[in-house]
Amino acid sequence: MAEIILFTKNDCSKCEYVKERIPPGIDVDVQNVDAADGLAEGAFYGILGKAFPVLVVDDEFAAEGSINVLKKLKEIAGAR
Repeated sequence: MAEIILFTKNDCSKCEYVKERIPPGIDVDVQNVDAADGLAEGAFYGILGKAFPVLVVDDEFAAEGSINVLKKLKEIAGAR
C-alpha cells in the first residue's frame, strides 16, 4: 500500500476542501506545516515553496494545489 502524506497549512480553505473530500478507503497522513513536526517533514520532502495543499506519495512529490491533489487521490483510490 502506498504511503500518502497530505501537507496543509492553517487558514487554508483549499486545504480544508481537500481534507473533507479524501476518498474513503485510503489512509492519508495529514501534516500541517504550521506545526513544528509538519514543518520539519515538509522541509525533508522539499515542498515548502509549493502551492498548498501538497501531496507526497511513497516519498515522491505527487501533486500541488487542491484540484491536482484531489485528482491524484481519486486515482489512488480507484487503483485499489
